[in-house]
Amino acid sequence: MKVKIFSSPDSRILEQKINQWLEENSWLKVLNLTQSTGAMTVISIWYSEPDVPILG
Repeated sequence: MKVKIFSSPDSRILEQKINQWLEENSWLKVLNLTQSTGAMTVISIWYSEPDVPILG
C-alpha cells in the first residue's frame, strides 16, 4: 500500500490537484481516503498498484 498526500489552504486548488492526479493514475485502486482540516486542508489517499509485469 502507498499513500499520496495533498495539502492546500484553498479547497478549490486542492480539488483540482486531486482530480488531476486521479485522472493521470486512473489504473490505481484507492483503498482509503482521509481528510484533516485546520489552517490547511490535508487529504491522504492510500492506494495500491496492480501487480502486473513491466513490459519492455
